[in-house]
Amino acid sequence: MLRLQQLGIEATLYARQNPDEIRSGPPLNFVTRFGSTRERENSLGITDWSSSEFDNAWMHMRIDGEQSLALRGALPRPASSVDFRMYLAGLLESVIGRGGTVVQSRPVDGRDLADLAANHDLLIVAAGRGELQQVFPRDPARSPFRAAPRVLVGGLFQGVAPPEPPGMSMNMVPGVGEIHAPTFHSFDGRVTAVLIEAVPGGAFQPVTGPEHRDDPELFAKRVLDLITTYAPSLRERVDDTEFGLTRPIDVTQGALVPTVRRGWAEMGEGRHALAIGDAWIVNDPLTAQGANLGSAQAFQVAQALASHRGAFDANFCMALSEKLWETAQPVVDWTNMFLGAPAPQVLSLLTAASSDQRVADAFIANMDDPPAMWHSISMPEHTAAFIEAAQSTRSKQ
Repeated sequence: MLRLQQLGIEATLYARQNPDEIRSGPPLNFVTRFGSTRERENSLGITDWSSSEFDNAWMHMRIDGEQSLALRGALPRPASSVDFRMYLAGLLESVIGRGGTVVQSRPVDGRDLADLAANHDLLIVAAGRGELQQVFPRDPARSPFRAAPRVLVGGLFQGVAPPEPPGMSMNMVPGVGEIHAPTFHSFDGRVTAVLIEAVPGGAFQPVTGPEHRDDPELFAKRVLDLITTYAPSLRERVDDTEFGLTRPIDVTQGALVPTVRRGWAEMGEGRHALAIGDAWIVNDPLTAQGANLGSAQAFQVAQALASHRGAFDANFCMALSEKLWETAQPVVDWTNMFLGAPAPQVLSLLTAASSDQRVADAFIANMDDPPAMWHSISMPEHTAAFIEAAQSTRSKQ
């Protein structure tokens, strides 16, 4: 919406919550925004989170299994990890402050979409569940999962020191799950977001079961027990006397089935709806790409609208959806690969990165370049070439 305003395109934003309601609700995710996303924010004049106090410049990874590996890599441009409730509320206030038309709406269904579409040249749907998923049916050719490959639970915690150098950390236990722990900026200042991704039926899953807001102390104990057993490097940074949830509401849990849906729909009377964001693609948060992909595609859509001179008909929607897929496919394929058993070439890459800082930095840099990341891991020969190229450069350390 902010990009549309910048380009002089009249639009109406339908939002289920106002800024205060967004801030006061539970977290839906723990988002890290990489350098490219932050650059787009700067181009919009959004500088609320540009301070270095929100930066995460390093990524620490540890893989524990038959072969344990550890690596850390520097991002070419620091990422930012800010509570998404603060972030979204701030963006919505910017839209309103810049004269945007915002309508607070109850959750809508397919019939509501048709009614809304009748009042606009094009309807763009960025989020939706339930009946809205029937408007944009699942694309089986692009959606290999029928069940959730991970069960998720996470919270914001005090009492965890940042890694050294400061940044994000992820512990991976093949066949069991992952524990993400980015340094995070929330309502209480600097905290740590601990997100547990449990393989169904594995050793992580018991901590994902209960409703944790009812007993935050028990939840913290279970999380700490799991960290103690499976993430000793993270456990070393925990202060037992301080460790605990920031607030009972600061918990998220659930399960996602990674899905790509049809990217557009006919709404009747010559009107159409285009799906973007979570209404189109649901990715597991394993690779931290969801919000970054959404930002990139919002700019693509805005530019397409600004440059188009014809009707926003089926041909326009089909062509734009396929163009958007070119951007989304590397993210989808990369994330889906990491959700399965580690591919041999990925293990080769991680092994090289654990012993060569040049490879580690090149690998971590690609977290902000999904096409490059996917190319580097998609085939063994690509991985070998990537490692060789990285080892021919001069180390930053």
